[in-house]
Amino acid sequence: MRDKAQLLRILGVLVVGGFLATIFIVVPVLGQLPKKELRFIPTGFPVRLEFFVALFAFIAGLALIFFVGRRRPPGTPLTWGEALVSATFVFGVLLLGYGVIPNEWLKWADNQLLWRPDRIWFAISTKLPVFFTGSNAAVEAAAGRGRIIVSFQALRDIIAATIYILMLAAQVWLWIAFQKRGRRPATTEVARTSTFGRPVVKRA
Repeated sequence: MRDKAQLLRILGVLVVGGFLATIFIVVPVLGQLPKKELRFIPTGFPVRLEFFVALFAFIAGLALIFFVGRRRPPGTPLTWGEALVSATFVFGVLLLGYGVIPNEWLKWADNQLLWRPDRIWFAISTKLPVFFTGSNAAVEAAAGRGRIIVSFQALRDIIAATIYILMLAAQVWLWIAFQKRGRRPATTEVARTSTFGRPVVKRA
């Protein structure tokens, strides 16, 4: 049981570390590469600083909540001042997660990335059953029957919806983890002792 919990912690650290590396390292590096350096991955785009600042503040707020929660045992009395400050802080973190971060992403996609409806992300058709990116090539590729055209604006909306879904799932998981902090797993083994306080030995 302890090995399983430790494995889950390691996997959680790896997932969080990969997410942070992707957001704060991979995305800026892709933005500095020349345009069309990679075929299917956008490169050479400007990076919106407000989005990264809001995301960093959100992650720092979550870290501070767990830092304080680990140092505060469950059941500790809460004063009015502490409750007011805590509620305001949690509201600010939720506002960042559900309001500022998706809003800055939409602004980044609309203003800097120029993900408009006329820009095609990919297209598939029965005439040419392969992916084509770019406005002209994608439209020509999807000239056959059963065509599928996905614009960059649709990709923008998909990413925005994914942010909300991840925020909601993370909120529920963080609530459960915070409520279960400090709990120790119950032991199923019961020490069997005699009336004299000595351990009971099994009969042969």
